[in-house]
Amino acid sequence: MNVEERKESKRLLRRQIIKQRADIVSHERDIRSEEATRRLLAVPEVEAAQRLFVFLSFGEEVCLDRFIAECDRLGKSVYVPKTYVKDRQMIPYRFTGWDTFIEGAYGIREPDEAKSEPWHGEPFDVILVPGVAFTEQGERLGYGGGFYDRFFAGLPNVPPLVAVCYEMQVVPFLSVEEHDRKMDKIVTESRVITCS
Repeated sequence: MNVEERKESKRLLRRQIIKQRADIVSHERDIRSEEATRRLLAVPEVEAAQRLFVFLSFGEEVCLDRFIAECDRLGKSVYVPKTYVKDRQMIPYRFTGWDTFIEGAYGIREPDEAKSEPWHGEPFDVILVPGVAFTEQGERLGYGGGFYDRFFAGLPNVPPLVAVCYEMQVVPFLSVEEHDRKMDKIVTESRVITCS
């Protein structure tokens, strides 16, 4: 498969999975998000983590709001991303409350710099990673912006990466690049996958 064919294959799969995900009725999505959150909180690496980097759910993604609230209640430090589209980078900010968010790039909630404390480079114990599709081997198809790949590349040590998605986003095969970083675990509403 050449570069153009690979790009086209990714584009088609993205469109297909995003449509299937959008077709899940909102009540069903809430139930599945709740179940995924319950499983996620029980993952040993997450239970032990004191500092987590967590994505803010957007559109029809698994909703992590209850997960963030529960981590905050347990006294964990939760950081969430702010995206700088022009610089093509992501900066983590400490979560200090739901009233500190504004609508940012792509319509995704993100921290308001004026009300939030930026990350100072302390190591994360776990990073939760969004995506369109994943394989059981830990391969990931993102949204195509490369923000997470660039963020991982800038870390001196990458902690365990845990993908959170619906079971229907786990696919048998993905066309990935050499540099694409694999997930360590995938959590869905149905199971926790330890990636080989």
